[in-house]
Amino acid sequence: MKDITNSEHISDEYKKTLILLKEKEITFKGASKAFSTFLVMWFLSKKDMHGYLLMKKIDEFFTPQIELGLMKSTKANKIYPLLKNMQEKGLIESYEGIHKKKEVKIYRLTEDGKNIYNLTKKEFSYNKKRKIWIELINDLNLQSKE
Repeated sequence: MKDITNSEHISDEYKKTLILLKEKEITFKGASKAFSTFLVMWFLSKKDMHGYLLMKKIDEFFTPQIELGLMKSTKANKIYPLLKNMQEKGLIESYEGIHKKKEVKIYRLTEDGKNIYNLTKKEFSYNKKRKIWIELINDLNLQSKE
């Protein structure tokens, strides 16, 4: 992996995020897994959830794409391996809970998970200032708040 600690074109917060991910041996094999991991962290930053609810929240996020047949709805064989990996990497932890009279695993962010989530949010703030992101935001007719 390239040493990013001497890169002048990235912010200190971004470097901190990347170093923390490297130290925790958290790698993402492709943008889809990285975005799915971020979505799970985002949902869990709001409240603890069981796996099925996380699947439903991801589907809610992508409702238009699912309804148009551009994406398939989230399946257990995709979400639970992701949750297991996030748990092994120390981003989330689980505890036993009850949902509709059934025992379920409830997931929550760990302190490391909260830190990485918060650093990732700052990273998005940095990235939206980059030329390629500005082009994307403009093409999507989104407005940057800065």
